[in-house]
Amino acid sequence: MNVKTKCGAVGRRLLHSAAIAALLMATPQLAMADAASDEQMAQMQAKLAEAMAAIQSLSGTVAALQSELGAQKAASATTSSNGDMMAELDERVEELEDTVDTIDSRVGSRAVANAFDATKLDIGGFVDIATTLAIGEDKTEAAFNREVFELLVKAKLGNAWDLFVAQAFIRNAPLRFSDPAGRRSPFFANNNSPVVTDTVIAWAQYSKSDMLNVQFGRFITPHGIINIEHFPANLLDPEQPQFLRPFPGQTIFANFSDGVNVHGSKFIGNNKFSYNAYAAAWAGNSSNVNVGGRLAYSFEESGLTFGLNGTYGDRSSTRDANFAVLGADVLFQKGRWTWKNEVYITDEENAPSKYAFYTMPAYKLTDKWTAFYRFDYLDTGLPGGESIENALGLTVRPIFNVHLRGIYRWRRATRDAGIPAADTHVFQLSTTFNF
Repeated sequence: MNVKTKCGAVGRRLLHSAAIAALLMATPQLAMADAASDEQMAQMQAKLAEAMAAIQSLSGTVAALQSELGAQKAASATTSSNGDMMAELDERVEELEDTVDTIDSRVGSRAVANAFDATKLDIGGFVDIATTLAIGEDKTEAAFNREVFELLVKAKLGNAWDLFVAQAFIRNAPLRFSDPAGRRSPFFANNNSPVVTDTVIAWAQYSKSDMLNVQFGRFITPHGIINIEHFPANLLDPEQPQFLRPFPGQTIFANFSDGVNVHGSKFIGNNKFSYNAYAAAWAGNSSNVNVGGRLAYSFEESGLTFGLNGTYGDRSSTRDANFAVLGADVLFQKGRWTWKNEVYITDEENAPSKYAFYTMPAYKLTDKWTAFYRFDYLDTGLPGGESIENALGLTVRPIFNVHLRGIYRWRRATRDAGIPAADTHVFQLSTTFNF
């Protein structure tokens, strides 16, 4: 029985007792009422008045008890509410302690990395590995020939300012040929030298709008399709087409440029227009500025993108080597099909003109498996400089951050200027892990 019930019972008993007492005191007087005198009647009325006063006094006592019970109930509710709050706070403290323990077990005594002044900092990268078997006319060679690690860092410096850096660490044993014509006896160059490091990309960018972005520093030369995609994790074949080799350097145009690149894009209905215009130095020509750019138009519904590329400059700072490049590219990307095409021609001062193109259809067999073929042609204009490469590959991405590839490559150097034709069959397994 609670306090309220006990106090209520006490109050009721007091009221009953007062009423019974009054009746007991009044009954003898009433029994003699008929025989009593007026004096006796007055005495009885006085007694009854005293009984009523006693009842009123008892009623006041009961009211006071009820008021006290109400106060006790409120205090009890407050105590209960405070108790619930304390229990909830205890639970939250325990959760925070568990979180701190978990973080401490992961970090230990190591410091947590923070950006100095950037408002946002993203860090990523990739590791690209290849194993290659080359079967030439005169001999066969195999090697674990490529290990590349690139660290990618992007920082948000402010509302309209960004910074991006790609730092590479490369251990590469490129495929070479030891015979005089450079086409019959394959071998892999020695990779015992120290690991090559290169700041592949390092640019800052100011963004005024989608149509106006100013990028300055070292950036990917904005021509074509594959060179812009660039990163191995995005490529079905990490071996770029012949016109982008040697790497680094320049055949038709350089992979990277040092200077200023203005670019932007705009949607026109369902279609998209984009442009690049740059002034920059290329590899082997740091003292002269080359100018160039790209215009592209995408028909979003049909999946077609058409691009025009052009540049003019000087290939060398030590001799007269002015040149001009004109190129076009077509990309079809819809459903399971992707089809890339690029063609370039150059006009060279004091050097033969160059011509190159490739076509590369790819079909997505499933969400993870993709098959592709690439026909790749290059003519450097030099004796024995014409070569054709056929590549057939199958790739799989078991998870998004892992890209596995098996590629067969048939390289054919055509007969020219008394140099006999030669074939090289290359089988390569490669994988890219990105994070």
